[in-house]
Amino acid sequence: MRGRMQLVGGGLLLAACTASPDRPDGGATAAIGTPFYLVFKAVGCVATVAIAAPGRAVVGLGDRPDREAVGRELERGVAHNCGGPWTLGAG
Repeated sequence: MRGRMQLVGGGLLLAACTASPDRPDGGATAAIGTPFYLVFKAVGCVATVAIAAPGRAVVGLGDRPDREAVGRELERGVAHNCGGPWTLGAG
C-alpha cells in the first residue's frame, strides 16, 4: 500500500512540476486537487441521491397538487450536485 501511495504521490508531483503557472486551467493545483475534488463530489452526489430518491418516492405516493414540481426540483438538485465536470480546471 505504501508503494502505491508513493507512486501516486510521485505522479502528482511530476504533473505539478511540468505545469506552467500561467495555465488557465490551474496547472499544479488542478493536478493535485482533482483527486480530493473527485472524492468530495462523489460523497456529495451519493448523499444527494440517498436523500432525493426516497423523498421523490414519498412525494409520489401522496396526492399533493405540486408533486410534479417537487419531483423536478429534486431532479434539478441531483443534476446540480452530480453533473458537471468531475475534474478541476475542466470548466
